[in-house]
Amino acid sequence: MKNVFIIDDYASSQTNGIGTYIKELMFCLKVMKMNICHIACCYDSEVFMIKMNDEIKQMQFPAIPYFFVTHYTIIDKFLRLYIKDTVENVFLFSHTPCDFLVKKVKSSFPLSKLIFVIHDMVWTESMFGDKLKIKKYSASENNALFEKEYPKMFLRFKEEKRMYETVNRIVALTPETVELLQSAYNSNSQKISLIPNSLRDTYSSISGKEKVHLKKNYFIPLNEKIIVFVGRVSNAKGIYQVINSLKKTIKTYPNFRLVILGTILEVKKIMEHAGEIASKITFTGQIPKERLYEWYQIADIGVLASYSEQCNFTGIEMMMHGLPVVASDGFGVGEMFKDGVNAKIARIGDRNHLEEFENNLSEAFLELLQSPDLCKKLGENGRRIYESQYHINNMKEGYRMLLDSL
Repeated sequence: MKNVFIIDDYASSQTNGIGTYIKELMFCLKVMKMNICHIACCYDSEVFMIKMNDEIKQMQFPAIPYFFVTHYTIIDKFLRLYIKDTVENVFLFSHTPCDFLVKKVKSSFPLSKLIFVIHDMVWTESMFGDKLKIKKYSASENNALFEKEYPKMFLRFKEEKRMYETVNRIVALTPETVELLQSAYNSNSQKISLIPNSLRDTYSSISGKEKVHLKKNYFIPLNEKIIVFVGRVSNAKGIYQVINSLKKTIKTYPNFRLVILGTILEVKKIMEHAGEIASKITFTGQIPKERLYEWYQIADIGVLASYSEQCNFTGIEMMMHGLPVVASDGFGVGEMFKDGVNAKIARIGDRNHLEEFENNLSEAFLELLQSPDLCKKLGENGRRIYESQYHINNMKEGYRMLLDSL
């Protein structure tokens, strides 16, 4: 039986997709009868503690700034104190950067195996998910140019590459990432496993009457169609292009509301950018999963306009709930959503001239807002794709095969 040690930056993962991933992974590992230890760094505590919770051991490290980067030796000392090195051990990492910690654990536990799961890559935000650009800069003959034009990213890229070289296995969430690992990072293909994210099925349909009741509870006019934007709000997620596109959409179809669900650090900036359509935007802030799923149940359209994603949980949730989606063709997004199948795709085009992307988003919104039959088709297809590709059973089988191979 494997002993799986999940190393987690707990403070950050509680508000992003890595936290969801860890919960679903723990469910899979429990079903497989693995010994699980959750190494929760930057936990909400003042001292180091070990607790058992539902058959899962949790090592709780108090919050220390830059813990993974500057104080990795502290983590290593505690791990050596409480963990015996054995061939049955598997350490699983999900956060970047932590190359020094990876190296330290590799040195301290030579019999154990190390896995790194890629939830993001260092270049994606600055390069707006342009994989052709990172391929160009990562080529050995262009390293000097890479270092000159992106000095900080160049150093982080090298750290990331070393981390992939150190671990025994790399888990990629999308085929595009598998290809990029080999072409830009020169990773050994034998080390790479493709295991997309998955979710347990928690969807329950509601009647038209219940939907009306929920809309009234949230003070949404019954004649307004709801477009939901879920997750971290940033340039990289395309939020400003979504707002600009809706400024165009409203001229033809005014009865909609954009609901932004999640933590927003720049509310003032977004509202100033929204201008004349500010009254058409609702912010919920960070909300419990139960309330998020209520919004999915009353939503008419989901939007995923990111320039880059790694098998995004929001996209999976939207498919699980049978939502038609307006999606970009960004890195990783285009593999989850296909035009006319489970989404209307808005091509990004030239990243230096984003009006093309905004026009494409507006056209996609208008088509779905005015086409109930198309919405029904895309939503039903999305639900079927969720059941066949993103149900938790797929993730469980992928990790079973990976752990059996170590």
